[in-house]
Amino acid sequence: MVGDVGLAVSRAFSQKYGISVDIITGRGAEMAERIRTEQVRKDVTADLMDANPTQLLNIKQAGGTVSSSDILVLQDKLVWQVDPLISDSEGHILVHTFLNYSSFINTKLVPPAEEPTSLAELAQPKWKGKMITLDPTLSSGQYIFFGPLLRLKLIDQETVRAIGRNDVKFAVNSQEAATSLARGSYSLLVSTAEIAFAPMMKEGAPVKEIALKEGTVASGNAIAAIKGGPHPNAAKLFLNWLLSQEGQTVFLKAQSLSGPRNDVPDFRPPPAQIKPYRLVVLTAQDEAENARLFREQFLTKLWKE
Repeated sequence: MVGDVGLAVSRAFSQKYGISVDIITGRGAEMAERIRTEQVRKDVTADLMDANPTQLLNIKQAGGTVSSSDILVLQDKLVWQVDPLISDSEGHILVHTFLNYSSFINTKLVPPAEEPTSLAELAQPKWKGKMITLDPTLSSGQYIFFGPLLRLKLIDQETVRAIGRNDVKFAVNSQEAATSLARGSYSLLVSTAEIAFAPMMKEGAPVKEIALKEGTVASGNAIAAIKGGPHPNAAKLFLNWLLSQEGQTVFLKAQSLSGPRNDVPDFRPPPAQIKPYRLVVLTAQDEAENARLFREQFLTKLWKE
């Protein structure tokens, strides 16, 4: 929760409960080490940590978090399209936001009748030289998308290899990839999160998210209560509010994202509000496995060697 997002959330919570919220920002690994050091010294300054579920899982496994499974908002099972406990049934890690990874087209270059409906189609000659994706040696985003689809056998290695070798351009980062697609340098962007396109979509760029039958992958961000935090009751109150309809509305609207509740609007730009054929939601263990594939450069071996 940084910048305008953190400000919107802290202001709304403080106005409702009269409790101030101090936000400390930093790299996940640095924050995790800070928490570990403070817990050894028995001088913990933070009550909550907002991070990737895998980072929180590592802290939990080191004994650095406590369960929040008893907060009231989790008891109403009917409001969840995805259970916040999906990464951790014990309630240490609560998923609150989703980044959906799929593919995007330039609508000026790809008419509706020619929109692909499956990843397998992207290996066809007609897409040769017309696709861009993130460089698998630099970005873990490709692993977030292709990793679970491969593990669930929704796609096979040969198809992934054929896509990557169909004269695909490798971009340095998501901004380069998104800009190249919006400008019409390429017809299709394979696998990225819609957040890369949110500002462009709001301004009317000719880009559209497409739902492919193999699946859309949802990678969640999460929050956890820190063991030994100085304000455990206030921390639980904040977690309960953040996952409530009111809190989720404030939080997701500030980011133009979607979340786990079914009674909160989808704040993504309309071109990204697609209905997936299949939604694959990553757990913390999935995220850890994707990180392992990235370290081992699995996709690089398929696409570049």
